[in-house]
Amino acid sequence: MRFLRDLPIRHKLISIILLTSVAAVALACVVFIGYEQFTFRRALVREYAILAELFGDNLAPGLTFNDPDSVAKMLKPLGAHPHVLAAAVFDKAGQRVATYERTGTTGKFPWPPPGEPGSKFQPERLDTFQTITLAGETIGTLYLAADLTELAERRVRYAQLGGLALLLSGLVAYWFAQRLQRVISVPVSDLAETASQVAFEQNYSLRAVKHGPDELGHLVDQFNAMLARIQQQAGALQDANVNLERRVAERTGELQREVGERQLAEANVRKSEAQLNTVIENLSEGLIISTLEGNLLHWNQAALRQFGYASVSEARERLEEFPSVFALTTLAGAAVPFAQWPLPRILRGEKVRGLELGIRRLGTDWERIFSYAGEIVHPASGQPLAFVTVNDITERKRAEAELHSLHQQLVATSRRAGMAEVATSVLHNVGNVLNSVSVSTEVVSGKVRQLRTSGLKSAAQLLQEHAHDLTAFLTEDARGRELPAYLIQLAGQLGEPQQGILQELELLRKNLDHIKEIVAMQQSHARGSGVWEPLSVAELVEDALRINAAGFDRHQVRLVQEFSPVPPLVTDRHQVLQILVNLVSNAKYAVAGMNGDKRLRVRVTPTESAGVKIEVIDNGMGIAPENLDRIFQHGFTTRRDGHGFGLHSGALAAKELGGRLTVQSEGVGRGAVFTLELPPRHPKEGV
Repeated sequence: MRFLRDLPIRHKLISIILLTSVAAVALACVVFIGYEQFTFRRALVREYAILAELFGDNLAPGLTFNDPDSVAKMLKPLGAHPHVLAAAVFDKAGQRVATYERTGTTGKFPWPPPGEPGSKFQPERLDTFQTITLAGETIGTLYLAADLTELAERRVRYAQLGGLALLLSGLVAYWFAQRLQRVISVPVSDLAETASQVAFEQNYSLRAVKHGPDELGHLVDQFNAMLARIQQQAGALQDANVNLERRVAERTGELQREVGERQLAEANVRKSEAQLNTVIENLSEGLIISTLEGNLLHWNQAALRQFGYASVSEARERLEEFPSVFALTTLAGAAVPFAQWPLPRILRGEKVRGLELGIRRLGTDWERIFSYAGEIVHPASGQPLAFVTVNDITERKRAEAELHSLHQQLVATSRRAGMAEVATSVLHNVGNVLNSVSVSTEVVSGKVRQLRTSGLKSAAQLLQEHAHDLTAFLTEDARGRELPAYLIQLAGQLGEPQQGILQELELLRKNLDHIKEIVAMQQSHARGSGVWEPLSVAELVEDALRINAAGFDRHQVRLVQEFSPVPPLVTDRHQVLQILVNLVSNAKYAVAGMNGDKRLRVRVTPTESAGVKIEVIDNGMGIAPENLDRIFQHGFTTRRDGHGFGLHSGALAAKELGGRLTVQSEGVGRGAVFTLELPPRHPKEGV
């Protein structure tokens, strides 16, 4: 009843009262209708048995003197009974002497042969046989066939009455529930409001209002007393322990009663073993039962059908006869010696489980694949028997082969898509860095254009013109005396732009190194695709974060890294990077459109199996509950420009690596947690 969990208490009470009332009335209606049908069927049987007995006594003289006309006349009064379909009188040899059919009956009536005295319900009628005796000797049989229209009419009538009763009881229960629930919901609501106020204000002088001396009133008293005597909680805890021990004792008694009931049920099961033959014959699995000497005691229908036999008489009776008809092979095609066949192994005391072998009928093109299981069973009474079950899994194996081929194709497509995903992220990040390079280049060009080199050129020309009398020019000429001071001033003016240019050139060099680092990292990961090698998880996660670093700055996303010490993993570098790049990119877009604190947390922790768990946690747009089961489906996306392949390919890649990719979200606007769990080594190599 999970739908009741989040409802207000008044709605819960109304729902519980309504459901309980309707369920009780429905159960009563079902029991009443079932009992009425049972008693009416018994009454029908008794009625027609009495009718057959009465007519049987009247028919004895006519049947004794072999007078069919007299017998037929005796049957005509049956026309007064509206539900008698037909009647027949059989002589001692089983031949029909006289018959009666109800007027208006269409078609030929299916007369049955004379049967044992008694009544038997058929799908559309009730058949009754009554022996006709004279002087203690059976001289014939009376057959009566009655329709079941009255039974059907009563069933419909009672169903209508039951439906009306359910409707009326539901309306009455709802009316009462609407009014009576206030007795509980109002005190509970007042108590909850008082408790909230106490918790918020930390004011223990407040008291809840008591509405009556019932259990809720008692709860209010206890709540008020608790506020006044918080220090006495130890006593309350002791009382709780006593109640717990009492409940444990009660539960122990219940368990003992359950054990007794289970033992009784097991005894009933043992009494029903005779019904197993019918169950065995209707099994979908083939079943062969053999003695420990190799005598095949039983083939069920499924076993005969799977081995190509039309009947039990065609099947083998001795285990030694099988090699002359069939040959067994492994799934790889190697012949299996007779001693390693399933039944000989079981007869030697082995338990066979899930043994898959091919079987071929010698001299024909009949070939199948079977799954075998079996063991020796020791019944409580009787000799031990060997049971072997066979299942034809030919079609399943073919389907598995096709599915494996499709899976390999999908994994290959996923790998190519992952490489494109990583390359796209790398190019996007390189483009962002190139924007910074372009800005630095423009700044350097502007600073160079601002350099005042024309004055330096003029000073150089003056020095060149007075090179022959440079001393006199610098000491006597007015322009020469000002030239050193001018050069010092010009050097100062040129030094300041030069420092800015050098800083911009250093920033430009760092951006170019960043581009080379990103490209080299992408090339390294691309070359490692499909290769299993020891890897540092922290380095892989940091690579994925660096590939998306430009997006973090552009969208003002705050990155939190929580790396616990974890062992290296033997895994595929490229596939792990593909998954991480996709998860980080999705988380970045999930928080990009949010206001306020945009936070993305990446957590790395070890698992109990010596593997690693990588969690990408965001406080972004979240995932609707109805989309959680579809988030990893191919083509499903909630982004307008998304293709719906990234998470699907990531889940496939995680599965191929022997791990798994899962998601959790509390709903829209509540963020999401994507968790990648990886084993310590290649799944085919073991841990």
